[in-house]
Amino acid sequence: MKKLPLIQFILLLCLSFTGASIHKDPPENKFLNFSDLHFDPFYDTTIVHKLIMSDHSSWENIFYGSEIKSVSNYGRDSNFPLLKSLMVEMKDRIPEPDFIIITGDFMGHDFNENYEKFSGSGNQDSLYAFIKKTIKFLTSFITKFYPDTQIFPMVGNDDSFCGDYMIDPNGKFLNMLSEIWEPVVNKTGSNASFRTDFSKGGYCLVNFPSNISDESKIKMLILNTVFFSSDYKNICGDTLTDPGLEQLEWLENVFRKCKADGNKLMLSYHIPPGIDIYGTIHGKGDCSEKIMPTWKEKYSIEFIRLIKNYSDIILSQFAGHFHRDDFRIFYEGNNPVSFIHITPSVSPVYDNNPAYQIFSYDNTDFSLHNYETYYLNNVRENNTDANETPQWLFEYNFNDNYDENSVNIDAMLNVAMKIADDSTYRESYIKFYTCSNETMTDKDIDTWCYNVCGFGNLTVDSYAECLCATKDINLK
Repeated sequence: MKKLPLIQFILLLCLSFTGASIHKDPPENKFLNFSDLHFDPFYDTTIVHKLIMSDHSSWENIFYGSEIKSVSNYGRDSNFPLLKSLMVEMKDRIPEPDFIIITGDFMGHDFNENYEKFSGSGNQDSLYAFIKKTIKFLTSFITKFYPDTQIFPMVGNDDSFCGDYMIDPNGKFLNMLSEIWEPVVNKTGSNASFRTDFSKGGYCLVNFPSNISDESKIKMLILNTVFFSSDYKNICGDTLTDPGLEQLEWLENVFRKCKADGNKLMLSYHIPPGIDIYGTIHGKGDCSEKIMPTWKEKYSIEFIRLIKNYSDIILSQFAGHFHRDDFRIFYEGNNPVSFIHITPSVSPVYDNNPAYQIFSYDNTDFSLHNYETYYLNNVRENNTDANETPQWLFEYNFNDNYDENSVNIDAMLNVAMKIADDSTYRESYIKFYTCSNETMTDKDIDTWCYNVCGFGNLTVDSYAECLCATKDINLK
């Protein structure tokens, strides 16, 4: 029998007793990410007046008394059964996340119009009181399941007193939000200035929970990209101000200071820059005329410039709004420099299955290792069976599905190329795009080139150059 060298023998002996390995990766930390709840308190019109007359603390019992027990159908926003199902599922799946990112749109679509319709009142004060109770209820219901978890909430375009895409800076709504959200953002006392900062424009720089990392150099940057939207109108505020420009000026100062101080940043916001794929597919006119940008050009160009200039301190970006599982890439010339993860929605209003995601990351440098997506599989056109229990299923693991080792800019570039070049990856991406709604998958396969051109072409001109050069080619 051949003898082992002494040092190798000792090493093997130690390993046999300890069960250790020569190299052990640090344990992965995890956080929770979901978006676009679009909660609809009007889903049962018979209880609306009870809600109006009651404090938000009584709403849960009122909802339990509703005869509607099934989760929302396709084409509808989230009702209470869906909200409850989501929270129970997430709590079971990840009971103690390090933190939670919610990328906006807490309120349902056409909220103001529905209030007037179902309450029979056009009184503004009554409407504002009901909106406040809705935000209070949602915040308290979420924190009921995660009482000790720090939450990073963002403003969406439907979150407003004034109406869709009409939130006013320094207004009553932002002041109300900052008051209600302060306890969940300032959970460990490390974000004492949140209320003052956020109430001005719905954006601020905040710290991560001190208990998950000793690295205070990494911060979360919450933005209000509703101000940048092509649809934004400041009709309830000072129309002579430019809140989008003011935010960009603030953002550049934050970037400059963070870089000087050696800080790294995660960015979170609601509406991402780039092209609205769904709107473009259904647009009118020729190829270039139908392209629908999400932001006004002057804001988009400046934001892209800032991301390029400060990409070395930007770790990742999170957005929502599209109700789809997607991503975007920023380029400096031909080199990718940053990416946006676009979170699928909870609301099934645009014929997607409700979904949420769990990210694993390294809490020393906040690099993203992987994420998993879970979806509700029994939403359908005529879901009226109250006895059927909603089933949340595992959908996919990013690394396993796309054959990558982490979620970073290089991986996202690889994924974009794989989707463009390989039908297997492409079909997988399209399936997950609407969180496994097979009916939508069949339709989206036919227009996949719109998606591929959208990955890295964030301006109308570059997107048109990609799409319109290939629109007559059979890309299947």
